[in-house]
Amino acid sequence: MNNPFDNIDARLRNLEALTLEALSCLRTTATAAPEVGGIELAQEITRLSKPRIYALVSARGIPHAKRGNKLYFSHADLLAWVNAGKRGENETAANA
Repeated sequence: MNNPFDNIDARLRNLEALTLEALSCLRTTATAAPEVGGIELAQEITRLSKPRIYALVSARGIPHAKRGNKLYFSHADLLAWVNAGKRGENETAANA
């Protein structure tokens, strides 16, 4: 007679293999993000509007590079800029 647990075990192994395959696809897609991009990349990372980003660029308040009439933003630089603006828990409690 066929053991029902063998069937369950086989299905679980199949699910595990499919999950690992999906995770590997997600990881390769996530690492394929552009390192340098335009204003759209800056908007995506900072969640700021275009006029606000342009104002920060004009005031040299956000890391950027300019080549001709085109603005370029580095993914790593923008993340570092966002993280540098974080407030500590003690600072937030002291201001409240």
